[in-house]
Amino acid sequence: MTIKQIESIFSESGVVKVSAVIEDSILMYSQTLYDPAEYGPAICEASFELDEDEILPDDEDKLIQFLENLNLDWILIDSSDY
Repeated sequence: MTIKQIESIFSESGVVKVSAVIEDSILMYSQTLYDPAEYGPAICEASFELDEDEILPDDEDKLIQFLENLNLDWILIDSSDY
């Protein structure tokens, strides 16, 4: 999945929690007889463990590339209350 923007990142005791806007993560329009389903961006979250000797990149573009290389399982954040 492609990360469009990082919303927040938090690290505690070697566990990093990230929320980000992920492209094509939520169904926008269902499939019809004439058109395929369409997906759009949504805010998702993921977490991973960071080794003691690893450091997260300071640059946002490098951080996005680092996170995409991890192939994280992004979980859609329920935004129905917004």
